[in-house]
Amino acid sequence: MTPNDTGEPEGRRPWERSPTRSGPPHGGPGGPGDPRPAHGDSSWHTTRSVPSIVVVVLIVIWTVFAVQWKEKDCALVPTSYLLVITHGTPSVFEGCGDHAIDVTDD
Repeated sequence: MTPNDTGEPEGRRPWERSPTRSGPPHGGPGGPGDPRPAHGDSSWHTTRSVPSIVVVVLIVIWTVFAVQWKEKDCALVPTSYLLVITHGTPSVFEGCGDHAIDVTDD
């Protein structure tokens, strides 16, 4: 028997041929080099999204403190955000207006 153009011996019918392997190699969802675990994508996506959630929570907290400075007559951007970093939350006597202690000229 001589092989034909498909690599199978002549005389064999298509349904008698050995099945070809189609699909990713063993080792995980995408193969041996794939960083995702073999048990599924859900835990991989969860661990990747945790730092994103932490960043969003920190920005929300920073904004809440910046709004407290804005209520003391400070400009929201960038003054209030910078004052949160340099002074924290405002005390009763701090602010940017005429009657409070001006903290922007330190």
